[in-house]
Amino acid sequence: MTTKEQIHQLVEDLPDSDLETVKRVLEGLSALSSANLVKAALAHAPIDDESVTDEEAQAIEEAELDIEAGRVVTADQIKVRFRL
Repeated sequence: MTTKEQIHQLVEDLPDSDLETVKRVLEGLSALSSANLVKAALAHAPIDDESVTDEEAQAIEEAELDIEAGRVVTADQIKVRFRL
């Protein structure tokens, strides 16, 4: 029997009066999972409020001009080119 099956069996064997408690415990464990912690951290991260330097602004402008002129390649094109 797998661990998941054992957990299911334990839940099946519990009296209905304990199910709400088990639900809260499992929700707490789920909230502490690493994936949920990362999502929570990103959701509450402060907005980047650093100003853009003149050099960065120039690089952004050049990149936008390259995009408009079609002087870019997609990730898929790179993969084909380098046989990835």
